[in-house]
Amino acid sequence: MLRNKGLTNKLMVLGIDGMDPRFTKRLLNEGKLPNIQKLIDAGACRDDLMLLGANPTITPPLWATLATGCYPMTHGITDYNISADPDKDVALGAFSSRFLKAEPIFNVTAQAGIKTLVFHWPGGSFPPSIESDNLYTIDGSSPGACCGWCSKCDDDTAIIASTLTKEPVYKIKSTPITDLKGDEELKAYTWPRRRSLKKGGKEMAEKAAKYRKEYEEFINVPGYKVESSYVSCDVITDEDQHVQWTVEDWCISCSMSPISEPEDWAFEIPANSKEFMIQLLSGKVIRYALILPNENGKYDRVAIYKDKQTEKEIVILENDVFTDHVYDTIPTPQGEAKVTRNMRLLEVAEDGTYVRIWASCGMLCNDDSVFFPKSLHKELTDLFGPPTPTSQMSGNDADLIMKCNNEQWRMAAKWQSDCMQYLIKEKGIEAVFSHYHNVDLQTHNYIKYMKNRPTSRYDESEVVKFAEATYQTTDEYLGSFLHYLDEGWTIIVCSDHGLNCCENDGSRCMGDTSFVNADPLRQFGYTVLKRDADGNEMREVDWSKTTAFQTRSSSIYINLKGRDPHGIVEPEDKYEMEERVITDLYSLKDPETGHRVVTLALHNKDAVLLGLGGPLCADIICFVHDDYSVGHGSGLSTAQGYNDTSLSPIFFAAGQGIKKNYRTDRWIREVDVAPTIAVLLGVEIPKECEGAPVYQILTETM
Repeated sequence: MLRNKGLTNKLMVLGIDGMDPRFTKRLLNEGKLPNIQKLIDAGACRDDLMLLGANPTITPPLWATLATGCYPMTHGITDYNISADPDKDVALGAFSSRFLKAEPIFNVTAQAGIKTLVFHWPGGSFPPSIESDNLYTIDGSSPGACCGWCSKCDDDTAIIASTLTKEPVYKIKSTPITDLKGDEELKAYTWPRRRSLKKGGKEMAEKAAKYRKEYEEFINVPGYKVESSYVSCDVITDEDQHVQWTVEDWCISCSMSPISEPEDWAFEIPANSKEFMIQLLSGKVIRYALILPNENGKYDRVAIYKDKQTEKEIVILENDVFTDHVYDTIPTPQGEAKVTRNMRLLEVAEDGTYVRIWASCGMLCNDDSVFFPKSLHKELTDLFGPPTPTSQMSGNDADLIMKCNNEQWRMAAKWQSDCMQYLIKEKGIEAVFSHYHNVDLQTHNYIKYMKNRPTSRYDESEVVKFAEATYQTTDEYLGSFLHYLDEGWTIIVCSDHGLNCCENDGSRCMGDTSFVNADPLRQFGYTVLKRDADGNEMREVDWSKTTAFQTRSSSIYINLKGRDPHGIVEPEDKYEMEERVITDLYSLKDPETGHRVVTLALHNKDAVLLGLGGPLCADIICFVHDDYSVGHGSGLSTAQGYNDTSLSPIFFAAGQGIKKNYRTDRWIREVDVAPTIAVLLGVEIPKECEGAPVYQILTETM
């Protein structure tokens, strides 16, 4: 198809990770999303705003599906992590184009001569898989915001200074809340684990080290720091806490310090100041701070210094003011590196006896490893500053969610929008493929608590307000692009999945996305763990006795002789073994409700129906029932939950080539997005595409 037969010359995809059509529809009905309403009124969609999502409902495979028009079994990015071959007890992070086996639409547009920008698309865009002067790519290497993991150098930190604190202390990931008094005992947080399970042996450690080295060589991007979780070989059981069920209670690090009279400052400091110490970067960075009084003698500010010899402060924090672009330095093997972070002085006692501060993670200012070409990094950061720190923080602290996290995501939205619009103007960009991750990462902070639970600190009605604020930040971001409709652009808004607030206990889900999950197959006798010399179970699979095992949240393999390194199941017995496993999965019941936990389990040959069959996918694909599907990843893309939540992605489009104020009854699928873009721009449909153009919403028939 020739480009001159397209319906538009300029098109942008504004991808919003985790945006839920059900919850969006609720807020639209309440009049709380004015910019989204304008886009919908100007264009076309289903009345329910739904996009029929692919599976599994997890970030990398779905953004790859949106880009290629292929199901995961075809494009090759089959989950959040991909099982190593042949060692399926090792999981490899899937955020790389190195795994992509199908042509993405942004390669097509660039090769067709269209100036194309890919802005943080975490599904096969990093690094660029073609060389073209028409293709500009920024990140896509992690699930967070731009450079979210590769440039991150430490954790969000609660900084507490109090006269109740006896001595300075720092603990990594030690508190889910910031409202501490200062006399609490801090303990470094670890996921609740069954203590009787021992770590895997030397052989497993050596295997993990081997794969980490190979993974770095496989990615092969100079200067890029591989996220540590991208090579994992852990084994978890049902007595461990699942990440999707506990992420709302995520701990941030904490620095506690006594408050004292100032001593040994090398320069004159304000009269009546009080002193405390701040520790960051796992305690490796120490900064000194002064609590400052105002003209009335009441303490209302905090000045932070590099040390007691450097007179110029790093920052002065005003009470309850979000403060961005706080520049500092950290030690690295290559020397001092400049970082930026956001901060907020959440509370300061007027008598100077207590201070509570939030500090975001630090982001390296000069990391250009995920900018293609690299010159884009300096060009953009000179104009707009470095990429903004963003976080996934605790759902147990309203200040973290509303005053800190939401504010920095608003800041990230402006940075991203400014960069995109600058590149459109200065580089002549005609096709934009962008991804903004705020809904997913913010919603993970509280999705479980959108229904009252025994561990809730806030009533669900208040938690819904957290979600409203998240979507209103998204509405502001999308609104910054509305003027392009008047400039002849076509705008498509879509997401990869929604997030589900399950009705029942989400800890009963089938396991996590990054591990070998021993249970429930261990309970049925299929998965057997090794034992040490004392007979204690270890976090390592005993392959000599294991007939079936689960990796990630939806994939189950038979330990097949002739295919797997330590296979024991004869090929002729494979199908019958699968039948036994599937039958047992359907027998899983919630002991409290008696309801089944698994909603669907399929042989590989049948999983083709969901785009998860064939040689790249597991022998059995399984999904949990809506009532146990928490967050996303373990449930079907059609799952629906409490408080108008769901796992479905969203879709609406407006502008050139799109019917105005039009509603279609067609089930639009994620695989249909890429071919629709191709028709709109008049370029070839990606080679391996399995979807079809949504011709019902187009102004011209095909």
